Formats: sequence, structure tokens, C-alpha cells
Amino acid sequence: MIKEKVIPLKTASFNDLIRLASASILPHQVMTYLIKFKHRGKIVVGILGVFRDYYKHYGLPVFYYYTFDENDLQVAESNYIILYTGEDKFEFSKNPKPGVSIPIISLAEKPVFIPDDLK
Repeated sequence: MIKEKVIPLKTASFNDLIRLASASILPHQVMTYLIKFKHRGKIVVGILGVFRDYYKHYGLPVFYYYTFDENDLQVAESNYIILYTGEDKFEFSKNPKPGVSIPIISLAEKPVFIPDDLK
């Protein structure tokens, strides 16, 4: 059993989560992906990260996430978020498309290092 857990931080909107993901991918060309899993009647989509340059909390693991209704087929069936650069616009997709395609990795279950009390 893992005792150490990430710090869950729910974003105010899914747009905020996508902007965070795009900020980590566009300037540095780093491989970024979102994870998706079902938990307590919700679909949780998020990105793992760490606090940077924050005094003694440097390096703490965080999980930025947003939740959707479990019956949201658009989210449930998507494999990518397509981000249109130059606009604050994105779409869910089963396949990559022109623009920035951020993969969504579907997990069979919630990872043990993510707390159970996600809202």
C-alpha cells in the first residue's frame, strides 16, 4: 500500500486544465499526456506534475484534474484533446488531427497514489 499520495488540485474548468497541459508542451516540446479513469460515478481527467520553485515544497507531486459525468460519451470515448494554437479552443477526438494533439491515456482504475476523496 502506498502511503504517499499526490496533492489533488481540481481546476475551475476543463479549459484551465487544457491550458495547463498546453503550457507544459508548447514552449519546451516535452511529451505531455492526460490520464483518464472512472471513479465514484465520474470520469476524472488530469495531468501529473510537481510544484516548482515553491520554497520548501519544491518537488511535491500534484495531480491537476477535472471531473465529468460518467455518462459523458464524448469524454469517455475520446483518445485525444485537439488544441488549436492561436485560439483558446479545443475539441475531444478519437484520432489525432491538425493542431496540437494531446493524448489521453485511459487507465483501468484510479492509481493508488491518487487520493480517494476527489470531488
